Amino acid sequence: MDGPDPAILYRRWAEIEARGSSPCYERLASAVATSPAALQFLASLPRRKRQPNLLLAALRWFEAPIEDPNAALDFLDEHAQEFRALMLARSTQTNEAARCAVLLPALALLGEPLVILEIGSSAGLCLLMDTWGYDWTDAETGALTRLGSGRVRLPCTVTGSVPLPAEMPAVAARMGLDSSPLDVTDPAARRWLQCLIWPEHTERAERLARALDRAAATPPPLQQGTFPEDVPSAVEQLRRFDPGATVVVMHGAAAAYLDTDGRRRLTETLTDLDVHRLSLEGAEVSRDLGVRGIRETDHRRFILGLDGRALASADPHGRDLHWWV
Repeated sequence: MDGPDPAILYRRWAEIEARGSSPCYERLASAVATSPAALQFLASLPRRKRQPNLLLAALRWFEAPIEDPNAALDFLDEHAQEFRALMLARSTQTNEAARCAVLLPALALLGEPLVILEIGSSAGLCLLMDTWGYDWTDAETGALTRLGSGRVRLPCTVTGSVPLPAEMPAVAARMGLDSSPLDVTDPAARRWLQCLIWPEHTERAERLARALDRAAATPPPLQQGTFPEDVPSAVEQLRRFDPGATVVVMHGAAAAYLDTDGRRRLTETLTDLDVHRLSLEGAEVSRDLGVRGIRETDHRRFILGLDGRALASADPHGRDLHWWV
């Protein structure tokens, strides 16, 4: 069997990722780690399909009794073939519009107009950064900075000298690149995205529903492709819209699905293309991408990097931003 032992993977995930954020998933993942049947099922899947988030989302998709771990795992055992088919077909494609509240200050540092390529775009909600409304609150003074009139508002607590934009960036063109793009108008795709949100995160689920409704009116342009392989052709397409525009390739929680070599190749590809690189990834992934200046931070926090320089740490779902520079 290749890859980490599923028992170790799920036990560590329960203790490190779920604890303090989702008691339901902490109990479920801990139960998986001690269930011979569940571990045998996971071992039969390709390594990339063993992630806790994928299995747990599948349990919600099939409406398993997730509040009762033993009953949920009995349900998994009884319907193993259906779970296998779903997990092979689907991926962990969480799409959190609130990350835009973290990304936008970095974009404000760049010259306009912008053309933006998002890799690992899922349904493309983060491509619609000029659609949402923003409410940044200074953690020290309580001062509120608002931007945009969008009905879907993204609250974010900020500390440090964050360069909050006074206006929305001018975006000349945008595109999302994903191995399996999700259609915001497709009920099954929308339901899958909801299943990926952890049970206790009701505020995120409500925001996702509103964001998907808004996005369905003007769906973001998405293209099927892998990265880094298909990035050069996508960048070339975008440059045709406005040859004088500033080209930005951004990604959030996407490079984590590449191995170390893939992350290195992604950085080399983007460097060769002479584009701006905007990343929001975990610290280890950011280091693999060559991001410099990362300060010691909580392992659960993400690093906001621009052109290989660490600007800030952030909550993975955009709740807060701590500016370093």
